[in-house]
Amino acid sequence: MPLYTVTARDASGRTISQVKDAASVGDLVAELRKSGLTVIGVKSEGGQAAGGPGAAAPTEVQARAKSQGGLFQKKVKVSDMAAFCRQMSTMLRAGLSLLDSLETIAAEMDNPQFKTALLSVMQDVEAGAKFSDALKKHPHIFNFLMCSMVEAGEVSGSLDTILEQLGVFFKRRYKLQSQIKSATAYPKFVAGFFVLIVGGIFTFLVPQFADLFKQFGADLPVLTKVLIFISDAIVSFWWITVPAVIGAIAAFIFWRRTPQGAESWDRLVLKMPLFGPLAVKSGVSRFTMTLSTLVKNGITLDQSLEITAKTLGNLILEQAVLDARQKLIQGYSLHQALTESGMFPGLMTKMVKVGEDSGSLPDMLNDVTEYYEDEVSATVGAITSMIEPALIVSLGAVVLVVILGIYLPIFGLSRAAAKGSK
Repeated sequence: MPLYTVTARDASGRTISQVKDAASVGDLVAELRKSGLTVIGVKSEGGQAAGGPGAAAPTEVQARAKSQGGLFQKKVKVSDMAAFCRQMSTMLRAGLSLLDSLETIAAEMDNPQFKTALLSVMQDVEAGAKFSDALKKHPHIFNFLMCSMVEAGEVSGSLDTILEQLGVFFKRRYKLQSQIKSATAYPKFVAGFFVLIVGGIFTFLVPQFADLFKQFGADLPVLTKVLIFISDAIVSFWWITVPAVIGAIAAFIFWRRTPQGAESWDRLVLKMPLFGPLAVKSGVSRFTMTLSTLVKNGITLDQSLEITAKTLGNLILEQAVLDARQKLIQGYSLHQALTESGMFPGLMTKMVKVGEDSGSLPDMLNDVTEYYEDEVSATVGAITSMIEPALIVSLGAVVLVVILGIYLPIFGLSRAAAKGSK
């Protein structure tokens, strides 16, 4: 059997390094975990990281940008990926071959992008490629986490179990995404309605009153002049205003897809008054959910952190996890490394410490996930309850300003007419 150099940490926090033989990395990690050790890293006798991720894979931010290459390209939903993993697990357990399972699912797939990828994976597997290697050719659909988990399942001979756990993982992740989307659905609707109402007022209503005021030649209040100026900019100079707005949106999207723009935007999101705490809590939930799944399935802690970082979808949190991984390799415990990053809540790091001390890190991470999933739900409810009245009040305030700007001159004309009649 091959030899591996293992770096692990016992319950007292002492780092242990030893050489052991095992049939596979997964078997070795499972054996050491039963002994109460937290495996930090495993290297083969030749010095290469055993079961490592290999070439740098794209992060979730990069993969998402790649998948947005076509404007009308249909994306692969997390719910579709959850269903795919559960179906694959069920068919493999029923005794179907990998190729038959892929063919059956591809035949029933509605998403053309997903179906094309599955057919490509089938061809590669039929040509002799490993399932995980075939998945890696489509990073915009099968992320780094899934490819690494499938690879671990192939090595350990438990591919059906791994796929079942991935199905549960993606289902929970879909639930988390749905909660976050629900926090922004109503505000988006109100904001869209707000834009339509204000646009209609400045396009159709204000110009009619502006013509009326010109006929009377009245001296207009400053507020009315400002409203008429905005209306003229929209109606008379639409050929400048519309391209300017579209250009500004396009420039923002382009900037958002650059490395500097993505980092600046992700940093700004974390600092937003309402959505910042939501982003942190959802990031913590995703982090602990992913890390628990990986560690539970025999992937070393340093490799698990590297994989987890690439699935967070926020470059600031991703860098914090990668920095924590470097500290872990230098001899820090996981909770110390996460605490020093300053990006994670104290409750989470304390529960991670309890998991490390008790030798039950995966179970403790799962408990943290459940806690922060509930926190996300509560935060979503709080944000929704605060944003709804705020947007309604803002809409009312804008309409009130427009009404005042229109009717103040009318009131002035009425008073002037009344004095003239006397």
